[in-house]
Amino acid sequence: MEQKWPKTVHSTGGRPIKGQPILTDEYQTTDAPDHQVATYQFEDFTLTWEHRQFAGNPTDKTENVGCYFYGTKGTFHMGWQRGWTFYPSGRGEQEVHEEPQLNQPDSQNIKGLWTDFLSAIETDGRPLCDIEAIHYSTNLSLLGMLSYKLGRSVTWDGEKETCIGDPDANRLLRRNYRAPWVYPKA
Repeated sequence: MEQKWPKTVHSTGGRPIKGQPILTDEYQTTDAPDHQVATYQFEDFTLTWEHRQFAGNPTDKTENVGCYFYGTKGTFHMGWQRGWTFYPSGRGEQEVHEEPQLNQPDSQNIKGLWTDFLSAIETDGRPLCDIEAIHYSTNLSLLGMLSYKLGRSVTWDGEKETCIGDPDANRLLRRNYRAPWVYPKA
């Protein structure tokens, strides 16, 4: 979508299935919610992310792995082992499906990704799995969890990678390292 970061993020959710997170010397669980809705306000559009471990969706027809994108012309499901499918919203329109193109013997595409990466180095191009794009997309999930943990919206300065006027949020952007390790400074 050619926009690197959102201006504001608001997230809500809960853990009714998993219960409270546990962090002891003997046992540890994730603190991720069972269900979450995160809303990202970009300059030109609003993006909403939702995940849940309950309450199936009628368009979840083939597999519960992957990502569903809901648009004005239909729903696109990017799966894994069963490929992708577009479910048009128009009456009488046909579904469009493509099987996955996974390499054998391990049903992965690792060799192709490495080939693409090495080619990008040789040609001074950008690989398909570009680290900058991955950084920005990873920030979205981290900002969603930050808002969830704070229980409120955050305003993001993507250029400086800080929350504007929000020291409590900024403290959660990185954790303290165990001595003698230190957080690297750029």
